[in-house]
Amino acid sequence: MSGGDLPPRQKMIGMMYLVLTALLALNISKSILDAFVTLNTGIEKTTVVFDASNGILYRNFDKAAAESPAAKKWADKASKVKKMANGLYDHIAALKATLMVTTDGLVPGQDDTIHIEWVDAKDNYDMPSHIMGIADPASPTKVPGLEEWSALTLKDKMNAYQKGIVGVFEDPEVKKDISEKTNYLSTPDIAGEDGMDPWEVSLFYHAPLAATITMLSKLQADVRTSEAEVISKLYERIDAGGVSFNAVRGMAVTNHGYVLEGDTFKADIFTAAYDDRVDPEIYISTSELGFDTAAALAVGKSGKFDASKIMKGSEGKAWGEGDWYKMTKEDIASGKGKLLVKEGVGVHNWGGLIKLNTKKGPKVYPFETSFEVGKPSTTVAATAMNVFYMGIDNPVSVSAPMPNFKASAPGLRAKGNSGEYIMRPTKTGKVTVNVSGTDENGKNVSLGKQEFRVKRIPTPVAYIGGKTGTIVLTKSQLGNGVINAKLEGFVFDLRVKVKSFTLGTTSAGDYKSVKVNGNKMNSKCKSMITRGSRGQRFYLEKMAVKMPDGRVVELGNVTVKLR
Repeated sequence: MSGGDLPPRQKMIGMMYLVLTALLALNISKSILDAFVTLNTGIEKTTVVFDASNGILYRNFDKAAAESPAAKKWADKASKVKKMANGLYDHIAALKATLMVTTDGLVPGQDDTIHIEWVDAKDNYDMPSHIMGIADPASPTKVPGLEEWSALTLKDKMNAYQKGIVGVFEDPEVKKDISEKTNYLSTPDIAGEDGMDPWEVSLFYHAPLAATITMLSKLQADVRTSEAEVISKLYERIDAGGVSFNAVRGMAVTNHGYVLEGDTFKADIFTAAYDDRVDPEIYISTSELGFDTAAALAVGKSGKFDASKIMKGSEGKAWGEGDWYKMTKEDIASGKGKLLVKEGVGVHNWGGLIKLNTKKGPKVYPFETSFEVGKPSTTVAATAMNVFYMGIDNPVSVSAPMPNFKASAPGLRAKGNSGEYIMRPTKTGKVTVNVSGTDENGKNVSLGKQEFRVKRIPTPVAYIGGKTGTIVLTKSQLGNGVINAKLEGFVFDLRVKVKSFTLGTTSAGDYKSVKVNGNKMNSKCKSMITRGSRGQRFYLEKMAVKMPDGRVVELGNVTVKLR
C-alpha cells in the first residue's frame, strides 16, 4: 500500500494481511478459522442494510422521474449505476459460491444455498489459490476453464466498475470528488515482505478459504457502499432540475460500517436533495432511549419544534455526554453535518434528527443507523514463546473479533487489561486455551482454541568465578568465590540460588569433603583450600537448587584446579 494517510479500508486490508500471515505462522487450528465466519456474517448483515437503504433511494428516483421530466436524466444515471453495482456484486457472489462448492467437494447446484458457516474445508489454502489463478504468486494467471473465477478477472471488474460509476458524472470537480471518495475500490500493488505484491496476490494468495470468503464479502460491502455514495450524489442533482423538497429524507452515509479499533469513524449526515446554501440543525442520539419519532414527524403539521420534547433522556454537549446533543455550527457546513468519533470494540447504534427551516415552517427528518468497531481475527499467543513453564507467571495475550470475549484454561487468570492474562500451569504435558465470546444476540459462541506445551524449567548450570566445567582458579578466587546457578538460554529473566553444596579434594591419598549450607565457602572449606598445593583438584558436588515449581534439583559438578 502507498504511504500517507490511508483510508480505513486500506488499513483494514493491511491488518488482515498481517494477521493472516501471523496466524499461518502459528499453524492455527481449524476452529480458530471459525472466527472469520463471525466477521463475515457481520459484514454480510451490514451489506444487506446498505442494499435496503439504496432500494429506498431508487424508489425516490422513480417517483421524482414520474413527477418531473428534468429528473429523468438523473434517474436514468442511477439505473445505470444500479446495473453496474449488481453486476459486480453478483459476480463476487458467484465466485464465493464456486470457491466453497469446489473446495468442499460439494455437488454442483448447491451454490445457491451454500454459506461459509457450513463448509468443512475452511482451512484449505491450496484450492482457492488454484481456482483464482494465483497458485504461483510470481505469475498470476487465468486457469483454463476457470477464467471467470480468476483473481485477475475480479481485478479487471473492480477497476471497470470504479471507472464506470465515476463516469456517470460530467462535472470534472464532481468526478474528482467521487473518485477520491471511492478510492477504496482501487487495486494498487501492496507492500509485502519482499517488495510490492500485486493486489490479487496480497489479498488472496495462500489464504485459507474462510479468510478468502471474508475478504470477498468485504468487497461486496464496498460495492454497496460506493453505490450509495454515487446515487446519493446523483439525487443531490434532482432539486436543481425542479423537483420539490417533498421527497426529502434524512440520511447518514458512512464510508464503512466496520472500522478497526483505534481508527476514526466518519459519517456524513445530510438530507437527500439537500440545499448546500442552508445549514440544518442536527441532533444526535447516542443512547437506547432515542427519540419520539411521532413527535418529530408531527412538527411538519404543527409548525412547532422543541428538541427537549422530542429527544429522550438528558442533553449533553458532545458524543459520549448525556443521551443526546446538538451538533455545533463548526461541525456543520454546506448543508452537511460532519461526525468524527472514536469508540471501543462493539456495535454502536445511534441516530437523530435533521431540522430544516423552510418557507412553510420547520421540517424534521429522523434517521437511525449503526457502526461496529471490531478486530479482524482471533489470536492466542504466549508472549514469550509457544511454551508454558511450570512454577512461574507466563504472560498471554488474547484478541477476538467481538467486544465481549474471554479466555479459559487450567491455571489461566486475567491480568487486568483487556486481553491480557497470566498462565501458571498446574501440570506438565499440554494445555488448551479456549476463547469464547457473546454475540449481538447474547448467545455464547466459541471463537477458537490453541494448544500449548507445558514444560519444567530446565536445570541450571553451576558457575564460580564466572566459569563452569573444569576450570583453573587461584586459592583466593576459590575461597572467596560464590557459586551461582544460571539458566542458560532461558526465555525468562529468572534467578535461582544454590542452597547447599559439598567441597571435596584428595590429599595424601585420602578424599576429604565438607558439606556447606548456602552458596559460599565456610571456614572449613577455606582452611582446606589454604592447605592445598598448586595443581591440586577440588570438586564442587551435590549443589542443590530449589526451583520456582518447588522441585530441588542437583547441578552438574565443577572441577577446580588450583593455580
